[in-house]
Amino acid sequence: MYFLYSTREKHPTFRVDLSKLFSEGIAGNSHMIDWHMQANGQSQSVVEMINECERVFVGANRNTTGLYAKIMNHLSGLRHDLGLYGLVKKNNYDFIQIRDKTFAALIGLIAAKRKGIPFYYWMSFPYPEADIFRSRDKLIHINFLLRLFYALRGYLTDWFLYSIVLPNSDFVFVQSDQMQRDVTERGISLNRTMPVPMCIDVHGLENTSLPVISDERLADRIPIVYMGTMVKVRKIDFLLKMLAEIKKIIPEVILILVGDAPEDDMKWLKGIANNLGLESDVIFTGFVPMETAWGYVNKASLCLSPFRPSFILNSTTPTKVVEYLALGCPVVANKHPDQSKVLSESGAGLAVEYSPQAFSDAVQLILTDEKLANSMRKAGPLYVKNNRDYAIMSRLLEDKYLKMLETFSKK
Repeated sequence: MYFLYSTREKHPTFRVDLSKLFSEGIAGNSHMIDWHMQANGQSQSVVEMINECERVFVGANRNTTGLYAKIMNHLSGLRHDLGLYGLVKKNNYDFIQIRDKTFAALIGLIAAKRKGIPFYYWMSFPYPEADIFRSRDKLIHINFLLRLFYALRGYLTDWFLYSIVLPNSDFVFVQSDQMQRDVTERGISLNRTMPVPMCIDVHGLENTSLPVISDERLADRIPIVYMGTMVKVRKIDFLLKMLAEIKKIIPEVILILVGDAPEDDMKWLKGIANNLGLESDVIFTGFVPMETAWGYVNKASLCLSPFRPSFILNSTTPTKVVEYLALGCPVVANKHPDQSKVLSESGAGLAVEYSPQAFSDAVQLILTDEKLANSMRKAGPLYVKNNRDYAIMSRLLEDKYLKMLETFSKK
């Protein structure tokens, strides 16, 4: 195969799903990809050869701040997207794929129809809905003009996406089962969609040497771990309230919060811990390398994944739970379409209501039932290896492309 892939991610990208699914997976099997991205830092428009199977058409970018620079970079991005038409006209692509870019999708769709090749849209996040939600959310402190901008952009891109782009796409890749249901409710045929959830690199994880966590504060304690950002909007104080409940029954428990946040947010979180009398029962690691974070997970008796309920986030597929399971750690998470699916199918954890008491009860159940905890530890890695490994997902994706191209050629 030889195809054009335009994405809103900047070049060079650090998106694991792009590198594992496509660069290592698809291109690694000798298929050719022309990437279409805007530069991450200051750059002129260039064509960069990555290897014999991949090249990147890089759009210009100003490495400066301020409103003027943002406007110019936005205009540069639109100009770069217009160039998609010429690329399709010039090169013998088997198909075009656009990820999360409405204007680029419109250009790519026109070019694909003119060239007589398939057009696929990849939807990793509901960006139009997120803009509309942001414009209405009173908890977000933004001025009226910015709120108006989000509303206008949200409604405009929503109309383009669901009225023009998706109905005319030959196929739509979505992030999750929930997103598949969402787009189906907007009129897109179920048999023209396929969920491609976030996965992990199982082989890479298995071959990573995890550091041994040595901390005297953990002596004679039962460590439970949360790994992720501590920003205030995530409401991680939820876990501190949970911990206060757990310690009434299991006083040996200690909570390890692995991650960082702006100084004011961390100060706020530590203040709540102090007010709850948990100074010696919470460890704040701050920013640590991923291998060290996994080391803490490896040390844990149980891991936590609170995911504040939100319509916008319901269609995501958080990797946190998958990483926990791959490392053989039982999980307590709140009910969320993908988290619930993974824990139900794997039997490696519990999905409960989003409340400190529900989390507390679930944590106590696992920590006091050794047989249950051991079965969860064994179930997690096996499930991830069979269902959420990028190597397997890449093969499924490659097979889907080839079958669709075969069907298209027979029309």
